[in-house]
Amino acid sequence: MKQPSDHDPDYMAAAGCFCLASRQAARKITRLYDSYMQGSGVRATQFTILSQLMLRGEMPIGKLASLLGMERTTLSRNLTLLEGKGWISINAGEDPRARMIAITTQGRGLVRRGFPYWSKAQAHIGKLLGADGQAALKLLSSRNLG
Repeated sequence: MKQPSDHDPDYMAAAGCFCLASRQAARKITRLYDSYMQGSGVRATQFTILSQLMLRGEMPIGKLASLLGMERTTLSRNLTLLEGKGWISINAGEDPRARMIAITTQGRGLVRRGFPYWSKAQAHIGKLLGADGQAALKLLSSRNLG
């Protein structure tokens, strides 16, 4: 077995990785939302996309991806599923290369039905995070870390 030297990096520092911690937290929060949303017929991630479209109206996929903090390719896969269920429409914009995303009447109905489930999840997670945790999460999401 190799003996550690004074020049070897301290790999134990990776145990406190911020990327790992943030991904673990995100997965735990998503699972909690999903557990509350089970009876609504929509997953938390789908609800987020649909509710943002309902609030903000039709928009290009790039703008939606930026708003949600998602990669375009990941969002495109999600949008294909939502379109297949009839919850959104995807149409060409003025620039034929740009795709415009809009929520359908069926999608709006789903958001309305899912909102009470989401609201209960939001309240529960808000209590778990506490005021400091909520503030920290909002601060992190508002920062441009790139």
